[in-house]
Amino acid sequence: DPTKQPNTFFMTLSYFLRTEGDNGGFNIYKYHYPSKRVEKHRKDGAPVGVAGTVELLNSRVVSTQPIVSFDWSPDREGLCCMSCLDQTVRVYIVTKLDKY
Repeated sequence: DPTKQPNTFFMTLSYFLRTEGDNGGFNIYKYHYPSKRVEKHRKDGAPVGVAGTVELLNSRVVSTQPIVSFDWSPDREGLCCMSCLDQTVRVYIVTKLDKY
């Protein structure tokens, strides 16, 4: 579940971004919904949520220090801004998201 992982940022319902480790890198994944969102538990039959799968679309190291803040533009798809512990603010454009 991407909402339970630290440093996870959502862009749309289909994609999420997660920063990695101490190397200042970030990965863009595409989330694939499962065929069934709820199943019955094997032992007691209680409803249990089903996790989907993720596909790595791109991976980049953008700094030698960790990314400490990140935000997607609400106005332009793919435009994002981040700051790192190396005291920089970076603006990136992530392209071709509509092709996935």
